[in-house]
Amino acid sequence: MKKTPQIYIDQPIGRFLSGTGRDFLSLLNKKLSHLDIERNYYALILIEAGEGKITQQDLSIQLGTDKVSVVRIIDYLSGKGYVKRIKDTVDRRKYSLVLTNKAKKEMPNIKKALNDITNITFNGLKASQIKELYNILSVIKTNLIKNS
Repeated sequence: MKKTPQIYIDQPIGRFLSGTGRDFLSLLNKKLSHLDIERNYYALILIEAGEGKITQQDLSIQLGTDKVSVVRIIDYLSGKGYVKRIKDTVDRRKYSLVLTNKAKKEMPNIKKALNDITNITFNGLKASQIKELYNILSVIKTNLIKNS
């Protein structure tokens, strides 16, 4: 087993990634400050892509989070008028998620802001470096899941 260099022990990868995520979200919130929400933008993108067929359970799987967290996300977004729950006609325990007109109107702005911030994030990196970064992060995630 390789010895981990001291610098990585001084700044654990989880802390570094968490801080990077906060910085990304902070810049994204600045770009989207005209909205009355300040999180869960990606959930809106997934709900839009689901075209009225995505359930809370589906969203939980796609976001890689537990069902309780998804309920909180949907409660937040529906409370702000961005998402509606539609009861399944066959299984009353299931709800499909759909965007409201308010959300549909803002989706182009949200997607553009995400794209802009992503471009800022990867400024100066080659496509091959970005691909390698995602490959490395995927291996790290797999390692953590296997050992949890």
